[in-house]
Amino acid sequence: MPKGRLHDETTIIPENARPSSFGPLPSLDASHDPNKTGTILLFYQYVEPEWSKSEHKSALKKVIQIASDNNITGRGRVAREGLNCTLTGKPLDVRRFCNELRSWNSIFQETDFKLTDGLTLEKCFKSLSIRKTDELVAYGLGGKEKAPSLKKFSGIHLEADAYHEAMQDPEAVIIDVRNAYETAIGKFQPPQGGAKLIDPKMRNSIEFPKWLASKETQDLLNNKKVLMYCTGGIRCERATALLNQMSAVDSDLKPKGVYHCRGGIERYVKTFPEGGFWKGKNYLFDKRMEQIPGVAESEVVEKSVHSKCCLCRQKWTVYRGQHKCGVAACGVPVIVCKSCTKTALLKPDDLRCELCREGYRAPSSLPDLVGMKRKAMAEERSDKKVKQVRTFFKDRLFLKRLPLATSFQAVVDALGKDVVKNIHWLVDRDTCAFYGSCVVLTKGEECKSKIIQRSLKPGGIKMDNKKIKIAEVFVKEKDLCLFDGNFIQLQRPPIGNV
Repeated sequence: MPKGRLHDETTIIPENARPSSFGPLPSLDASHDPNKTGTILLFYQYVEPEWSKSEHKSALKKVIQIASDNNITGRGRVAREGLNCTLTGKPLDVRRFCNELRSWNSIFQETDFKLTDGLTLEKCFKSLSIRKTDELVAYGLGGKEKAPSLKKFSGIHLEADAYHEAMQDPEAVIIDVRNAYETAIGKFQPPQGGAKLIDPKMRNSIEFPKWLASKETQDLLNNKKVLMYCTGGIRCERATALLNQMSAVDSDLKPKGVYHCRGGIERYVKTFPEGGFWKGKNYLFDKRMEQIPGVAESEVVEKSVHSKCCLCRQKWTVYRGQHKCGVAACGVPVIVCKSCTKTALLKPDDLRCELCREGYRAPSSLPDLVGMKRKAMAEERSDKKVKQVRTFFKDRLFLKRLPLATSFQAVVDALGKDVVKNIHWLVDRDTCAFYGSCVVLTKGEECKSKIIQRSLKPGGIKMDNKKIKIAEVFVKEKDLCLFDGNFIQLQRPPIGNV
């Protein structure tokens, strides 16, 4: 796979940052024997509006059937709000499973299936367990009465390379949405002078809404670009939506945009095989246990981890043996070194996680999640114009501050090859002269998303060394036929009445 280098000499594989949504699944590399190696599949898919009770029951049966028919093993959760799975199988069986999901329900066309080939067969799950649950991530947001709408409030996805650039912004803050025991062995370390990393110190996900609602937290986020990340992306979906919903009903909480890393750490370390800004190991919930950047030296990775054995306090960087914190109200995984394994088994009540060791107590005040959502929905219903503003064309962008002596080709060169279909030049009503703005019809939603992500990077998109402004286009009935069959593409904008 082709590699490149950023201006800071960081190795990058851009293709690994791109989601598999709406496109073909990655092909199997010839170096992997399809009969002697396995593939691990990570994916999630939210459904909005949520499935009915009968649809939920049918979905559970169908997913189990498709998995069983293709000899798939692993674990999954099926809730009325969607599906979240970590599965294993033979490479071709896994791909067939994904394609059959797409054929069964078109919503899985938008799913980002994350495949890792070359897995040794002993790392594959031995059996299949797909459970019916109330919530995909245990935030305590289960049910449509509490869960913030993803369609209305979900944060903006940034692909790994764009997220890498965003972490260099000094006006940004980064929130690790994972649990503290996960962050103990690995986390992002933004560059000096870049974004500030915030650790919520969570024992489990249900503490996140309480932490996010605290004044101390909101003071850190106000007037900042907020970047969230997690293992594979699913925890950030609801987390970013919750923050956006909170800011919609609270005039004192106004972040400057909420974003998250598409595909999470999983995609980031594949995109930056030397690690990029990632330091340490990515804690995993499958038999691999952890993930490290592909070409990073193990010695370098070990040095970047500062976790310790919970008993003897010597440096130790691996979770093995399923040891848990002995505090009854906690019970999170703890690290125990080989020398202390026997003691840990004999005296499990003596084990302490780092948060319990320091006596940390999470915020206890739970926000009124039901009331918050009702208020957000009521405000939306009370202003129909605002509701209309939330609807954008999926394939159009508005550009301004263009050079007056521009052209179709110049705009294409600036936005990127194979993303622009047509350009409608905007002109003054009286003089019919071009004034530096246009509407661009892209070649699809993914192309539009790529342009937006490029524009968010430091420096943005420039023409004649001048940064142009890019925004989404609101849907208006009068504009629906703008690019119909009668549209004629002008290679240059009109010069107006002479």
